[in-house]
Amino acid sequence: MEHSTLHALELTGQVIALGGIIFFLGLLDPACRKRGFSTHDEFVLGFQRTAVKWVSRGACLAALATFLDLFVEVGEVRGLTVFSGINLPLTWTFATETNVGRLASSRIVVLVAAALAVRLPRIGWWITAFCTFCSIALTSLVSHAAAQPHEQIAVLTSQILHITAAALWVGVLIHLLAARRLIESADSRDRVGLISEIVRRFSPVALTVTTLLAVSGIYMLCRFLGDFGGIFASAYGLTLIIKLSFLAPAIYAGALNYRRIRPQLAAASAPNPTTPAPPVLKRFGSLLELEVTSGILVLVVAGILASVSPPGPAGYYRLTAEQQHMVLVPRIPSASIVNPEKFYGAEVRDLDDFHYSEFTHHWSGVMVGLLGLAWFLQTRGGNFGKWAGYGWPFLLVPFAAFVAVASDPEVWFLHKIPFSQALADPQLSEHQLGAGIILLLVWLGWRDKRTSQARRPLGYALPVIFILGGAMLLGHAHSTLTVTDEVTNLINVQHAIFGAFILTAGVIRWFQLRGLLSARLANFLWPCCIIGLGIYMAFFYRELLT
Repeated sequence: MEHSTLHALELTGQVIALGGIIFFLGLLDPACRKRGFSTHDEFVLGFQRTAVKWVSRGACLAALATFLDLFVEVGEVRGLTVFSGINLPLTWTFATETNVGRLASSRIVVLVAAALAVRLPRIGWWITAFCTFCSIALTSLVSHAAAQPHEQIAVLTSQILHITAAALWVGVLIHLLAARRLIESADSRDRVGLISEIVRRFSPVALTVTTLLAVSGIYMLCRFLGDFGGIFASAYGLTLIIKLSFLAPAIYAGALNYRRIRPQLAAASAPNPTTPAPPVLKRFGSLLELEVTSGILVLVVAGILASVSPPGPAGYYRLTAEQQHMVLVPRIPSASIVNPEKFYGAEVRDLDDFHYSEFTHHWSGVMVGLLGLAWFLQTRGGNFGKWAGYGWPFLLVPFAAFVAVASDPEVWFLHKIPFSQALADPQLSEHQLGAGIILLLVWLGWRDKRTSQARRPLGYALPVIFILGGAMLLGHAHSTLTVTDEVTNLINVQHAIFGAFILTAGVIRWFQLRGLLSARLANFLWPCCIIGLGIYMAFFYRELLT
């Protein structure tokens, strides 16, 4: 999980840094020359200062994520999390004497150089561009593309171009969104004309790039999955589908910018304006937010995807035909629980262990479904909604205790492992973190009465927690030497399904709060995603096929 998160942050930082270079050299400079703006004009300097700040921040973010990932990778080699402690000598050895470590160290150096060079005079932009592009190439050398046994050069080139295209699209958009106040404050026809020229140059490129990214994503589906059946039968395929689905709002926003905003800005900056500029600029700002939000989500999922093993032509990391059939057959949750003392300490997982795990997932699903129903009623309003709003935080208290205690009985029930040691274990720590997130929801729920009615439940905190939790579930791996690859694949695919439900709920709720999606539609969809997650967990989750 930590590796996936840090890889996503590294990728996002690289895209922001390279996107700022493309914005300055490829859009702002030519637009200023076309419209006769001086580089010392205060309006132009506002764009430049914003670009410099965010390029530097992006490069620093990528460098910091790469640096922290060194400690995570050393922990993974030892089979532990970073909470187990940091071994500085071993980390130094890893960073200087292994290929992966050396590539990471090189990325840190060039990213720091990029963050510093961007503050130099004009040549600093070209130095930053070179350093950022080098960091992307170095990242690709430790990706799935570099691990391909055949046509490695072609796949590596495709990977680098893929990330560069993302910078050309979402990276530039982030810098435009960062300058949103400056754009919406344009108070003269000349300034509106400069914005119009930037949009004229960028809008068709952005629309083309998003379409090409979608096409290249479909190509990756075909190349890494072997056949269509692998899409929904592997964690890699499901995660890639989620990534591609987040391109849809971006393509929609890009199409509107191209077909409506672009000609409206041209009309607003004409010698005799036929369209008032302020409403157009405000609409453009909203579409920028929609497109950037979608783009960042694509980058986050792409970062997670880089840590998920593709099934390949042989289908090593995909469900068997029997597993595919069984996970679609509902089953009533069992009311009998296995005593964890029966299986704790066994060298391999036995039937009691599997039954116990299914029990905890099934009844967690029942609680999640009830929580989603309470939120659905709350969004409907009325007396039922009022009481549901009061009641759901109390439902989460036993749920948090259940997740913490039942998921890891060796910690709280059997007292075989101290809590500090549990945090060092990759799987145990994620369960305890999940319980902590539920308790955070309880605390926020009790404070919810202070939130305005339009933002209940929980305001912006809820979609943020959903998105973070969904990303955590997508990157939640149960790799273990005590079960077969088939069982590991089954568990990982189902957790990818969990992540898809909750991530979708969070995105819909975020779009609603930002005014980017109809409140009536969103208030129906996002609670239904949580209810759907509960139903799937309660009635369909499997680890055994009997």
